[in-house]
Amino acid sequence: MACPICSEQMVTLLQLNRHLDDVHGEVEEEEKDDVKTWFRKRVLKAKQQFQPVAALNQKLKGLDIFESNATLTPSPPSNGLAVCVNGGGGNPTQKAPQHDLRDPDELVTRAHWQRTSANDFCLEPACRRPLGVVNGCVNCRKCGKLFCEEHTMYQIKLSRSAQHEPVRGFWCRVCETCFKSREGYNDHNAPVRDHTQAFFATRRKTVDRVYLEVTRLEKRLTKLTQLLTNPPEVDASNGSFLWPVGILKNQKRLLEQKVVAWEDDAGVTNCPYCKQTFSKLGIRKHHCRLCGKVVCGDSRTECSSEVGLEVTNGNKVNSALSEKPTNDTSLDIRICKECNFTVFSKKDFAADVSYLPPEAKAYSSLIQFEQGILAMMPRFQNLLTILQNPHINPSQAQVSEATRTRKRLLDAFSQYENAAKRILALEAKTQTEHVLRKNVYVKAAGLLQMHMLPLKALPKVMEKRKEARKGEAVGMIMEVGSGVASGASSISGVEVNGGGKGGEVGNDAEEKRLKEQLMVLEEQRFLVGGMVGEAKRCRRFEEVGVLERSLRELEEEIGKVKQEVQDLEEESDFD
Repeated sequence: MACPICSEQMVTLLQLNRHLDDVHGEVEEEEKDDVKTWFRKRVLKAKQQFQPVAALNQKLKGLDIFESNATLTPSPPSNGLAVCVNGGGGNPTQKAPQHDLRDPDELVTRAHWQRTSANDFCLEPACRRPLGVVNGCVNCRKCGKLFCEEHTMYQIKLSRSAQHEPVRGFWCRVCETCFKSREGYNDHNAPVRDHTQAFFATRRKTVDRVYLEVTRLEKRLTKLTQLLTNPPEVDASNGSFLWPVGILKNQKRLLEQKVVAWEDDAGVTNCPYCKQTFSKLGIRKHHCRLCGKVVCGDSRTECSSEVGLEVTNGNKVNSALSEKPTNDTSLDIRICKECNFTVFSKKDFAADVSYLPPEAKAYSSLIQFEQGILAMMPRFQNLLTILQNPHINPSQAQVSEATRTRKRLLDAFSQYENAAKRILALEAKTQTEHVLRKNVYVKAAGLLQMHMLPLKALPKVMEKRKEARKGEAVGMIMEVGSGVASGASSISGVEVNGGGKGGEVGNDAEEKRLKEQLMVLEEQRFLVGGMVGEAKRCRRFEEVGVLERSLRELEEEIGKVKQEVQDLEEESDFD
């Protein structure tokens, strides 16, 4: 293919098109028309050379892996025996046996196939496309229904009667429904072999072996501690002084070697664990007192270490973590890391499981205080309702119980607040821990704010009842004074006036108390408002809801207190 202008050879039409745009883009209009005409002719010629896809599919149907509905000419059956052919010489020649080369589709019956018509469509419920040259028209070899090419892309083995035969059948083309509904497709109940008992037996052997090893090392450790705490006495009856001194010098080593035979350190050049080479000035040799191996004492690898033990009077070995009594003996025994793990791993694991971090301890205390507060609040609410009802005259026992309950609640609130502050004051290693502790503190503050208001209402109720009792006493005095003789009327008047002054003093005290309470509530409102702003800035919307509810309750309480202060001021002005 050559360019019509410069005759440069091209390989494809796309390359020629780009060449014309890039090189010959500035040609005259007449030349452009000639080029376009030539290019159009080439395109038409190329279209004539290439056949449509439908025609190609018809030609390639016989090469497809999935057989279509087109029938193939069956080859004559053969019985597999040699056939004798009489040649020109009269001598019969044997011909090779003919294999059955018939298409498997010809061996399976077609009596149940659905006949094609002009208005057939795919019987797949999700497809329903018309069948023809474009979409294909294929009968399922098992059910016989008509489907398109796309929904018959499955194969299973069928018998001559079009039944599923997975062993001796022929591979045939089927629809998706027949493929998925065949026997064994959805069968999930495979053969089950229970290896539990075999596993238990193998595990029991391993556990027993480990248990025997632990028991053996523990016995060695117990014997070693007994020998070191109660060493045998040295016999010095022969009168020699140097011999007992030498024995005392190596007595500990001799006692340790009685428990287990030590490995000869002359033939050991490397540590069996870290593979470091021993030297007199660098890595020194040490013997494990439980297994007798030669190991190093490098603190970086911890191949061996001196374990601190406490031996009680009963010769029981305890961990050095507990406080040592005065009558116990402390021993430092060098043990390799394998023996250390074998002997102390179970105890270390139990200690790790039982260990609680400070955060968990503080939070468990916080939850206990919260549960106690929530358990006492309903009883206190009932007592407060009885005291606030003007139509009910509470007994002295109820008043005393309300006072005691309020005191216990105040103590619980104080301990609850201290526990929340301890959680907040703990050092946080990550930002997540800091946010978590702050959220715990905010929740505790919200709980305190919600349950503190009923406790503040009890003193106010008690003051009102005291004022009511004082008013009743003054009324009784006035009634008595009105019935007394004129000589005692002046005295009665003095008493009445004195009672009025006492009422004025009570009003002043009540007004002062309400103003102090108002100051406290306004300060709490300011703090909660700051916490709301901080929670909104950090996008902690759950905290925002709790804090805003507390802020609304504070504003309602402030409004009530202001109204009471205003009423007291009006009463004092009226008097």
